[in-house]
Amino acid sequence: MEILTLADPHWEALTLETRDALQRVSELTFIDRFYLAGGTGLALHLGHRFSVDLDFFSQASDSVGPDERALLREAFEDPSLIITYDKDTTFVASWRDVGISFFRLQAYPLVQTPIQLDRIPLATVEEIGAMKLAAIIDRGTRKDLVDVYFILQRVPLTTLFQIASVKYSRVTTFAVSATRALAYFEDAETIPMPRMLDRTSWTKMKRFLERQAMEAGRQHLEDLWT
Repeated sequence: MEILTLADPHWEALTLETRDALQRVSELTFIDRFYLAGGTGLALHLGHRFSVDLDFFSQASDSVGPDERALLREAFEDPSLIITYDKDTTFVASWRDVGISFFRLQAYPLVQTPIQLDRIPLATVEEIGAMKLAAIIDRGTRKDLVDVYFILQRVPLTTLFQIASVKYSRVTTFAVSATRALAYFEDAETIPMPRMLDRTSWTKMKRFLERQAMEAGRQHLEDLWT
């Protein structure tokens, strides 16, 4: 199977510290067990906004054990690397204001083959889109809704739901909850806009997402989970 590479990453969307951290992480011997997703993964694809933190995900049960934690510390060799959370399936560190997180997601399989970014597997826009739908169900931050808007400029909502029906097959209420979350902005509007590269207005984004939610409601996308 051919492994695709990201031809033109939007490095301008990352701070210098984030790029430095990503380079250090790319040299870790265990990084091929993970894939980069989240806002930074998406920003590398789309270049729509600035993003700082690095979120890595793995399906491997032993993805971040004591040896991997030691290797991560060695890769940075810097007292400014601070471990902020280290328990069970989650390992979170901070380095020069860059969050570096490793999550184990055994219950939620990788649906599409990642794209290669140097030595780092990078989730596809579609995969990140399904994960962003899950994120807006949980918390609905403004940056997540902004990300969903830009994803939907490239990928049909039905495609995201199709991927989500595999990735989150156990979550039978996913479609209904995600459809509602697409048009719920009250919590998001208590949070400032992220730093943007694209100048599309928040008002335009909201109107588009409301239309997408209405269309999703008509399509009975919950049937994908049956």
